[in-house]
Amino acid sequence: MKQIAKGAVVALIIVSLIGCSMGWEVEQREALSDELLIPRAVALIEEHQGTVWPYLEAEFSDLPRGAPIDSETIVANTLAEADGRAYLEFLYTVGEDEYEAVLEVAYELLDEEGRAELDQQLRAVRTILEQEAAVLARSLAPSQRAPFWKDMQRLVTRTLVLFTAGVVYACMPTTLLWGKVAAAAGIAVATGAVATTVMSIWRYYQFGGSAEQSFVEWIAEVTTEPDLAYALAASMIATGKTAKRSPIVTGVMLCVFAIYNVIDMVRPMLKKYNFTV
Repeated sequence: MKQIAKGAVVALIIVSLIGCSMGWEVEQREALSDELLIPRAVALIEEHQGTVWPYLEAEFSDLPRGAPIDSETIVANTLAEADGRAYLEFLYTVGEDEYEAVLEVAYELLDEEGRAELDQQLRAVRTILEQEAAVLARSLAPSQRAPFWKDMQRLVTRTLVLFTAGVVYACMPTTLLWGKVAAAAGIAVATGAVATTVMSIWRYYQFGGSAEQSFVEWIAEVTTEPDLAYALAASMIATGKTAKRSPIVTGVMLCVFAIYNVIDMVRPMLKKYNFTV
């Protein structure tokens, strides 16, 4: 009886995590003040400008040669564009790692088709995870299973953030210029979050797997429950779809993955689910 009760409690906790930490219900966010938004946007763009600029530089060919383009200038020019502030707010929320806010700002920026595609991804993940929560609760005896599941949840959440960032960039109006830097920086931030989570999951392999196993083979062994298998599949499918958004999206993602040295980890997972990078 104690084991059944414990399993029920764990299932409730997992369902709560699904509903809250993965951000399916979007609550009204508070408006960002200039004092919060502008310095943070400047800092994020400055941090990632070196990564995204090579993919965007050609679009700024009309600027005077040698003109300084620092992060403060980019933010100021973005604010002067239509919906520029919204793109800076999107970058801000991605940097805060709060998917509820990311989703709400994305909805403001996406067209009907983009919102529909995003909603479809969210519904699919929520349905599977809620259905399999009880199965997972009965399988948490191994000491590493609970923290591993948390990492898998984090991977799903962050890859959906990355997917959202890719959709937002791909749907940007062609008339926008400076906002593209903010949107591309959002992709870089989201890719970095995915990379660190992949590295965390990789540590399970390093400490628990054998040298003869590939990462994919080890993942297949430890993710025998449908929910964990789906979590990995959903994450890699979202990552693969994001990479196919545009050459710029793909380039920024690969560059960041290379910085974190996770390309060799991500590529076999993508291949397993019929995506190639």
